[in-house]
Amino acid sequence: MNINQMMQQAQKMQKEIQKKLEEFDNKEFEFDYKNGSVVVNMGGNGRVTKLVVNQTLVDPEDKITMEEMIAEAINQAYDSIQEDRDAIQQSSMPKGGMPGMGF
Repeated sequence: MNINQMMQQAQKMQKEIQKKLEEFDNKEFEFDYKNGSVVVNMGGNGRVTKLVVNQTLVDPEDKITMEEMIAEAINQAYDSIQEDRDAIQQSSMPKGGMPGMGF
């Protein structure tokens, strides 16, 4: 395989990865934290689109616990999305790297 073919193959793979990531960014995911305590809807781009807090968590005397649960739910949702994004990027790379490129 000559260098031009390798460059074309790399460009094609880059375009495929970009297309998959754009599609992923436009998807919406729903995450249920602790059996409905907090439900977070988040786009693939990491933006929160909806947040639902179970009424039983609303305790004016314990605002800190509710805030911590919301933050943890959002962080877990974000981490899950990042794992899926990383998987897309890894799945688009050829097994064993690019021939002749050392990666």
